[in-house]
Amino acid sequence: MRSTKTFFYYTALFLLVLSYAKYSHASNDIFPTPDILKDRVTFWKKIYTEFSLQDGVIHDRDYPVIIYKKVFGDVSTSNIKKQKEQIIASLNIINTQPQSSWTKDELDIIELFRQNALTEKMTDAADRIRFQQGQADRFKQGLVRSGLYLDTIRTILRQYGVPERLAYLPHVESSFNTAAYSKVGAAGLWQFMRSTGKIYGMKINYTIDERRDPIIATHGAARYLSSAYKELQAWPLAITSYNHGVNGMKRAVNATGSRDLGYIIQNYESNSFKFASSNFYSCFLAASEIAENHLTYFPNLKLASKLEYTDYTLTHYIGPDILCKYLNISSDQLVALNPAIRPAVFEQKNKLPAGFKIHIPSAISGNAITTALAAIPDSLKSNEPEKSKYYKVNSGDNLIGIASRLGVSVQELANENNISRKSHLMIGQLLRVPERKTVLQSPQVAATSISSIQNKPDSKIEQTVASAPLKSDKAIEISQNVTEPKSTPEQVNPVKNNKEKVEPPPKAVKPIKPEPVKTADIPVADSLKEIALETAVENKTEKPNERPAVQVNFDVSIYNLDITPSPDGSKAEIIVSIDETIGHYADWLGIPTSQIRRTNNMGRGSDIRINKKLIIPVSQKEMLDQFVQARLEYHIAIEEDFYLQYRVSEVKKHILQKNQTLWNICNDNENDNIIPLWLFKKYNKHLDLNFLMPGTTVWIPVIAEKSVNDSLRTEDIQNPGYYSPFEQPKRSEPKIINRLP
Repeated sequence: MRSTKTFFYYTALFLLVLSYAKYSHASNDIFPTPDILKDRVTFWKKIYTEFSLQDGVIHDRDYPVIIYKKVFGDVSTSNIKKQKEQIIASLNIINTQPQSSWTKDELDIIELFRQNALTEKMTDAADRIRFQQGQADRFKQGLVRSGLYLDTIRTILRQYGVPERLAYLPHVESSFNTAAYSKVGAAGLWQFMRSTGKIYGMKINYTIDERRDPIIATHGAARYLSSAYKELQAWPLAITSYNHGVNGMKRAVNATGSRDLGYIIQNYESNSFKFASSNFYSCFLAASEIAENHLTYFPNLKLASKLEYTDYTLTHYIGPDILCKYLNISSDQLVALNPAIRPAVFEQKNKLPAGFKIHIPSAISGNAITTALAAIPDSLKSNEPEKSKYYKVNSGDNLIGIASRLGVSVQELANENNISRKSHLMIGQLLRVPERKTVLQSPQVAATSISSIQNKPDSKIEQTVASAPLKSDKAIEISQNVTEPKSTPEQVNPVKNNKEKVEPPPKAVKPIKPEPVKTADIPVADSLKEIALETAVENKTEKPNERPAVQVNFDVSIYNLDITPSPDGSKAEIIVSIDETIGHYADWLGIPTSQIRRTNNMGRGSDIRINKKLIIPVSQKEMLDQFVQARLEYHIAIEEDFYLQYRVSEVKKHILQKNQTLWNICNDNENDNIIPLWLFKKYNKHLDLNFLMPGTTVWIPVIAEKSVNDSLRTEDIQNPGYYSPFEQPKRSEPKIINRLP
């Protein structure tokens, strides 16, 4: 009997071991390395570990191990261009001249192709030359940062049935930088676009951007990857879809009849499946192998300790400075633990919203947090959000005059808008109005909103709302005025009255100019005296043949935010602007997209186009106020995020060629110049983006990274410091713009 039990015991144990071995083997096989990708993986390992940001290689696009030239210390555009021209000259000699005329350079190239490809591939090799910047120092920094999140990311991936090895994918996406931001607007560890972040339940507005929260974004990425695998049935395809989209990979599978990624890369041809998509999986394999064996590549490297914190959901709108004071923590601690809070909140001293889950140092207990925040006086917190106020600079304005009319000091206005002695006010520039602290003029001249400052008489707001049409500057005014009664400068918080009926519009509203402001006695700091009295200048970007100057100020005029409310106040007509979708409008109005489609007799498959009219339903007066402010701040936030990390280094003149589209211009991978559409419009105000003809002169801004933050301190994890040498153009699916390093 005992021998029988023993037999069954060992048999069961054997089967268990066999099953585990089989499972382990299968687990390794879910991330295969096809033969065609082995050289690519080797190439990316070198880029990640051997070449710094100051170095790089000039190589063959399709055969990356064919490295023509290693570049050290000078990766400037001019030097790379010079090196490429020399290589192209050698290739031309090989293809057109006898071997007797070849030099050592040509012989070396021949040998490269003999060892790594076929010599026949040299005939069109000149078209495949590209430069790849090194990433070793950035990857090393990413390894250190990864220690903050890896354990938590693995736990989340397991919840969704996603292999834990995918916890290393952020090395490819962002170098584990929560503040990573792409040229076209993808953000955070997992590089979600705004639209996709919304799909996965992330809160994204002017105050909060949860794409930058590593935990919330990881839940979104895990859900996406799990869904992609279920549809594509292979992890190499699911991972590549993170860059190319699920539908894009389905098209590749259908076109080739294969789910083998190596076979697809060899045989699939598509205008969208280019270098970035075909190399994305190879980058993941290389990055994950390095990360799993990081001490082999970076000896003595120590990963950061796991980030620990306590969550607390805010019950009121509270300023971050107040939170820091009552919790007895520094603003640096709050920033490091809460990357989802946009920098503008700290810079402009805005309040964090009620319902926001804030991360607090784990050393502070939950009870201590509750007690500390309960001690905050009612005067320092509120149940309602603040209404932002803006001022559009007009011809003849200067800083001291604007500050006086707004009832704030010159220094307060300058601080709010980062204005220094080197600044210049531009006509059309949008200034954020700080909270008034000092009244500098009488109530008859000072105003609680832009409307009375600019050109409207002391009339009821309802009359203004019903007037048609309201241009861009008026749209800005509405965001503060739709629900505000008349008030004195001291009345900062408007009285709520959302049930007032809209009165019929007056026949005419005659603009009046505000009384001239006496500025002689207004104190101005020495550092601001020059700019304070300087009259706003015109931004000369309207002439097509005149090179526009580099611009950094937000210019509301490029977005065409015109709005025409109906006489009964039940709807309003808008003009579709850049980077806007029906989903955005629905979100800003707080209604389903189907309601907007029904209002415009649109089917589910129909879409909207820039500069076309659209009707939005506004059943309540406060909806218009909410819509206009959210719409305006959406565009402001995109520009702020961009300029935080990038700059325009130069502006190039270009003549549109036949068959050249706006999409081609903005997604110039060959010259590594991906341009967001709003930035192109900013330098081409004279153009109608819907009608671009061959022969038209356009101005193309060239984008460069502002700076690289190589600090490895935990408290610096929110600071920008990541960019990609190349970046995929915007895809409609999954609307996540991902970048290879």
